[in-house]
Amino acid sequence: MMARPHCVVVVLLLLAVVSGLEEGASNPGFVARITRKGLEYARQYGVAILKKELSTIELPDFSGSFKVSWIKIMSYEFYRLKIHDFELRNSDLRLCPRQGVRASLSNNYVSVSGNWKIKKAFFSFDGTFEMKVDDICISAFLNLGKDQSGRLTASMAHCNNSIGHISIDISGKLSWILNLFHERIENKFKNILEQKICEMVEKATTSRLEPYLQTLPVISMIDQVASIDYSLIGAPQVNSQVLDTPFKGEFFGQNGHSRAPFEAPPIRLPEKHDYMVYFAISEYVFNTASWVYHQAGYMNFTIQNQHMQNLTKLASKPSAKKWRERYLDSTCLTSNSALLATSCISSSLLLLLQISPDSPIHLHTSSFPALVPQLARMYPNMELELEMSPESAPLLMFTPGNVTLMPAIDVQAFALKPNSSDRKPLFQLRVTTSISATINVSSDRIVGSVTPGSKLKLELKHSNINFIDVELMEVILNYYALHTIYPSLNAKLEEGFPLPLPVDTYLNSSELQVHENFLLLLANLDY
Repeated sequence: MMARPHCVVVVLLLLAVVSGLEEGASNPGFVARITRKGLEYARQYGVAILKKELSTIELPDFSGSFKVSWIKIMSYEFYRLKIHDFELRNSDLRLCPRQGVRASLSNNYVSVSGNWKIKKAFFSFDGTFEMKVDDICISAFLNLGKDQSGRLTASMAHCNNSIGHISIDISGKLSWILNLFHERIENKFKNILEQKICEMVEKATTSRLEPYLQTLPVISMIDQVASIDYSLIGAPQVNSQVLDTPFKGEFFGQNGHSRAPFEAPPIRLPEKHDYMVYFAISEYVFNTASWVYHQAGYMNFTIQNQHMQNLTKLASKPSAKKWRERYLDSTCLTSNSALLATSCISSSLLLLLQISPDSPIHLHTSSFPALVPQLARMYPNMELELEMSPESAPLLMFTPGNVTLMPAIDVQAFALKPNSSDRKPLFQLRVTTSISATINVSSDRIVGSVTPGSKLKLELKHSNINFIDVELMEVILNYYALHTIYPSLNAKLEEGFPLPLPVDTYLNSSELQVHENFLLLLANLDY
């Protein structure tokens, strides 16, 4: 679907970040920048659309009178005016420091046709006319700001126009009478146009652009737990090269807008202008999401056998298999990675323990005789249940070229009594690891993948069972993490989540970079 001309400007304004925020302002979560290259694309696109829409513009009728000595006062009217040719010779969309955006058209040409008629008490004549209007110049300044709710606002600050020359060719009965006064008619039409042009520009701003901006949400509901705040934290900042707009980019809980116990770090965009837009996403965005879901208890989860089955299904997806093929060496002996070497040793160890490396983990008291020998005797023929909860909200750390997560998770194991809701606590483990993530952009979605940065480390915090081989459990869990858990996570992360782009806006020629404290998306736009 073709975007409206005013939407083009909105798209670029919304994809616009904070190099010049006023002192004392908080740091943004989303940062976007539009360059002069982006404005040039908007200019070209806007001109193409404007040419198509000009044929639909209704020019006002105009009328007047003149005095002919032998007829005295005679009235005339020009009506049904229609543009049938328009040449946009020069156009410009420019950033003006501390002012906003200036749009200008110069040395343009339009031809208009229509009907005329002369009225006098005892007679009436009519005919047609052709009018050529040359050297039309229009300049309009658009001020950008924000309202109290944090929405982007745009208002017409200044508009002026001029018309160089008008010539009219009148045909029909008694047209010679009108041609006697063609200079007066041309000047009148010129004055009317010069009055109406800026009125039409201002009307387009107030009736189209401003109402459209009011429909843009500043709060977007993610699910029943969280929403995200897209409001502006400051007015857009303009210099001669870029237009910068800061968005809050903060997740908050549906039960209240309490602030996360940490601040957004500063975002310092590189001084490059090769792409149309630069869109930065602070680690603060991801970490406020983590904090909200942790506060709501949505990071506490229970693992039962049906969940293990679902995990196994995810691990069998083509994308999960592809990750294993790419990440795990097919030949253990050639691996230089300690983690992969551990995986290979674990595979051999599982075979020695008469456990198939390819079989899913079954949570049952009889499934782990080597790890917890007394378990099957103390709680015969019982299913197991694992309760997992992070000690705190896991936080992402962005450093140049790398995204790292270091979660610490408590795992509590229970034995479930048959035909009863009663369960017996068995032991509690503390699990720590380091995870590295890569994040990419696919069309209008952010997708990702994760790889282990270090082995899973297990620490026994409490046990109601005399002996647990924690070291052997650690080895086996690392094997299943590499072969089941990580592939399953990557199958899910491949689905991604949408970028907050306006409707019918897409990215091409995109690149994603990891900088200190933030991700930077560099892209050109498609509509």
